[in-house]
Amino acid sequence: MITAATTDTAVGYDVIAADSSRSPFSWSGAIAGAFAATAVTLLIIALGTGIGLSFSSPYSSGPTVTSLTVAAAVWLVMAQTMGFATGGYLAARLRTPAHDTVVGETTFRDAAQGFIVWAIGVVAMAAIAGLLGLYSLGITANIAAGAGMGTASRNETTGSSSTAAAADYFVDLMFRPRPAGGAGERTPGAAPADDSATVGVGSPGGRPALDPDARAEVIRVVARSISQGQLDGNDRAYLAQIVSARTRLPADEADRRVADVDTKARDAVKQAADKAAKAGAMFSFWTFMSLLFGGTAATLAGVLGGQLRDAEGRLAEAD
Repeated sequence: MITAATTDTAVGYDVIAADSSRSPFSWSGAIAGAFAATAVTLLIIALGTGIGLSFSSPYSSGPTVTSLTVAAAVWLVMAQTMGFATGGYLAARLRTPAHDTVVGETTFRDAAQGFIVWAIGVVAMAAIAGLLGLYSLGITANIAAGAGMGTASRNETTGSSSTAAAADYFVDLMFRPRPAGGAGERTPGAAPADDSATVGVGSPGGRPALDPDARAEVIRVVARSISQGQLDGNDRAYLAQIVSARTRLPADEADRRVADVDTKARDAVKQAADKAAKAGAMFSFWTFMSLLFGGTAATLAGVLGGQLRDAEGRLAEAD
């Protein structure tokens, strides 16, 4: 209950005495505002997800992936802004004015109330996202472990690293047969011209095939080339010899194919790394923008809510 009002002439501002047990900050109002902000944000995100899915289709022309990504990022900023504006406003309206402080301090208290709503909401959302991420990783690990039970022998031979997995395609490309009718190419089903050149066991089509150990060795060489950024001269000559024996290509053409595939493999990995870096940068930028707009909206909404609360209080006292 307000007991007295005095004027401090030495400093030049009004001081209002109040019940000392009243806190200038309301944790219950801040927590309620954070819950409201999270609910409104998720509601708007759900609406945006539905709109985006209705416009996207892999079987028809529509917005590009880039345009959809930008639209989703802008929608996230809007969702955070509207959600935390709602939470900040509610928290300030639910807060009791801090009459035990300088009158001009009330605006700051209301702004701080809105800002704390934003802080609680961000921490809660980050915790939920972290828990969902851990849960997803656990499911993925279980699925991978189950799938690995059936391919354990292959993993032991070729290795299970992501680099080795990425090299699989380029190994297939390296040993791809020449087009039918090309010089040095055998007709499918015909016997090898030189059995001594056959690497591994034969295939049903009559073409010499790499046995698992030989293929695993080639994959390791290509994977090392990708990770090191260059193909060793001795490794290149060795791969060209295997390619020539496997595809019946002349030695110089096999060497060119090895060099070409090695370049393609390293370029593909570089492009993938560049895309991942750009995606990470864009994610960080739009996360920053959404948090910035959300915090600003919560703070300003807290000030607005406090002003309307005090204005209605003064009207009630006047009546």
